[in-house]
Formats: sequence, C-alpha cells, structure tokens
Amino acid sequence: MNKVFLRWLYQELPGLVEKDVLSQEAADKIRQFYGEVKNPGRMNVGLVIFGTIGAFLIGLGIILLFAHNWDQLPRLSRAVLSLSPLIIGQILALWVLLKKPQSGALKESTATFLSLAVGAAIALISQTYNIHGDAATFILTWMLLILPLVYIMQASLPAVIYLIGITAWAGSNWDSPARAVIFWPLAAIIVPHLIWALRQEIYALRAAIVSLVMAVCVLFAASFSLGRNWPGLWVVIFPSIFAVIYFTGNWKFNQITTNWQKPLRFIGGMGLFVLVFQFTFKYCWQYLGSYSYGINRDISFIGLLADYIITLAIIATAVLLFYDNLKRKNNLVAFFGAAPLLAIVAYFLNMQSTFLPLLIFNLYLFVLSLSRIVAGFRLNNQSLLNTGMLMLSVLIIARFFDSDISFIIKGLVFIIVGIGFLMANLVYTRRLGGVK
Repeated sequence: MNKVFLRWLYQELPGLVEKDVLSQEAADKIRQFYGEVKNPGRMNVGLVIFGTIGAFLIGLGIILLFAHNWDQLPRLSRAVLSLSPLIIGQILALWVLLKKPQSGALKESTATFLSLAVGAAIALISQTYNIHGDAATFILTWMLLILPLVYIMQASLPAVIYLIGITAWAGSNWDSPARAVIFWPLAAIIVPHLIWALRQEIYALRAAIVSLVMAVCVLFAASFSLGRNWPGLWVVIFPSIFAVIYFTGNWKFNQITTNWQKPLRFIGGMGLFVLVFQFTFKYCWQYLGSYSYGINRDISFIGLLADYIITLAIIATAVLLFYDNLKRKNNLVAFFGAAPLLAIVAYFLNMQSTFLPLLIFNLYLFVLSLSRIVAGFRLNNQSLLNTGMLMLSVLIIARFFDSDISFIIKGLVFIIVGIGFLMANLVYTRRLGGVK
C-alpha cells in the first residue's frame, strides 16, 4: 500500500476505535498486516538539501580564499587547487559506496557535490592552461562526465543536472538542428533511471522531481530540434508530446491525490488544453507557416532524417497510447489525449481552408468539456465537474470576445456561465447529501 495512505490509515485508527467503528483487536491486526511505516523521506530530503548546500558553500568559500591572489599563484598550485574539490568528492563518493550504500541522502548529496566539482574543475583547468572552447562544448563535456554518477550512486539530483545541462546544450545549438537533435539519444540514457525511481516509490518526491524535469526539458528540446524543415508541423509535434506525457502520467497514478505527485498528468493535461484552446482561434491557422519556429532549409540529410524519425516516433507513440487507452476502456483519458489525431487531420485540411480546422477544434473542446461535466456527475467527482465547467466557460467566453456581439449580450453570457457554475456545484452537493 502507498506509504502516504498507510500513514493516514494509522492516524485514523485510534479515532475509529474510540467511535466503536473498529475494535482494538481489529486495529492491531491491521497494523500487523501492513507493518510499520518507515518514514525516512522527509529527513532524507532535508539531508540532501542541506548537505548539498553545505558542500557547495564550503567549496565556494575555499575558492574565495584563493580568489584574491589567484593570478599570482603558479600554474601547478592553481591546478592542484582546481582539482582538490574533485578529488575530495571522489573520495567521499567512494566512502559512501563502501560504508553507507543504503543511505540515499548521502548518495544524493555526495553525487551532487561531485557533479558540481566536475564542472568547476573543467572551468578552472581550462582557464589556468588557456584551453580554448565554447560554452556548448563545456556543457556537453561536463554532462557526459557526470552521467555515470546517476547509475553508480543511484542519485537523481545528478540526473536532474544532466537533463538541464543537455537541454541548455541543445538550446545553444538551435541554429544547428543536426546537432540539437542529439539531445534525444542523450535524454534516453536517463530513462532507465526514471523507471527505477518510479519503481522504488512512485509517490515519492524523487520520482516527481525527475519526471517533472524530464517533461519540461523534452518540451524545450523539441522547440530546438524538431520540425525545423516542415512549416507548421509544430501543431502536430507539441500535442503529440503533451499527449505522451499525459498518457504516461495516467499510468498507475490513479490512487494519487496530490498534484505534486502526478506532474506528468498535470503538465500533459494542461498543455493539451492550452494548445487545443489556441487551435480554436483563426489566426493560428491563417498564419500557420509564419509561426513555424526556426525553419532551416539548409539541414543536412542526416539531420533531416533524424528530425523526421524522432518526430514520427513521438506521433506514433501518442497514437499507440491513445489506442491502448481505448482498448482498456479508459475513454475519458483517451478522449482527452485525442488532440494529436485531430491536429494531423486539421493540418492537412488547413491547406484547403482555415474554417475546417477551426470547426474541428471548437467542436472538440465543446464535447470534451461536456464529457467531463457528465463524468463528474456520474462519478461524483467535483474536481472533474469543475474542470469541465471551467473548460466550457473559457471556450464560450473566448468565442464571445472573438465575435462582434454587444456588451449587453456578453455581460448576460458571463452571468449565465456563473450561474451555471453555482447550479452545477449545488446539484452535485445535493446528490452527495451535503445540502438538505
């Protein structure tokens, strides 16, 4: 059972016994059946944060002590000082692996310190011996050197640093898509660690942070590396990426109750809604080619091929996940993730007329909102009900602002929509017996 729910259950047991809902014997049997809850999570997070900050401050203080006469020191002394944090970090990491292999907090803090020490050592040695290079080369070298720490130390903070680093590297190569596209195989190396983190504890902060950073970095990297030679293809690429994130976030996350524990579902769902809402406006389809980011028609054949392969793989994954949810009868999830399929149809229809894409996505958002409202009533889920009402309200308000209708009628529509919110929630609470 999820540790969060188990802690909640143990907190409720004394009250249930006091109210004679359970006997003391039954409560004791429940505790014996599930066992004691180990609660290292909060302490580990604190140790990781403060341990990393402390190590960073110590290293920064040592550097500052020598900074005032750094240029006067001989090269050998500067080289030794530059490599000292790296050597210390390696010794600490080895000690943790040999003496404290079960301590996740020590692994995270020492691996993070060593990751930062690697970057500092590269920068200082390059400055000492006047080794020339650009920022992109420095970042990529740094990230590749700290990559083994992710798996040797089973540490997630170096994985986060690595993902952010390769994303920054891809961004520095936005004008060279053939190089930026290398982000995808580099990011794929972290996927096994992400799977391991989810299997360790799907509800833990570690899994949430790595998932969140992976999703955000993938979105940024897509804008740097994909669709660079196909005008307007972003209307298919980004819904597909958000759909993959959304579908992945709904996998084995049904019992999660807080948004911070389900970042993939939140980011994917929010991204899909924002894109679908954007697709309901005429300007989006009228100037589709003009909004294409960084079109580059001088891409080499290899870069072009890699772009197409990764783009098609993302779209195919979104379609397969859509089909899988339909097959498993997760109709509400599947319908929300159908945006990439509609985007493909709208993309080709837009070559003939901008009216049909507008009609498709306005109808889709309207039906999607209604489906969530109906599901909210049917499943007694107020969050689902209000989400559907909010989506429908946004669509109605946008269409009224987008049309030549008098302010009186627009004002009345606002009032009607507000009444609709209140009535829907009133009906919901009456169904639950909350209002007599």
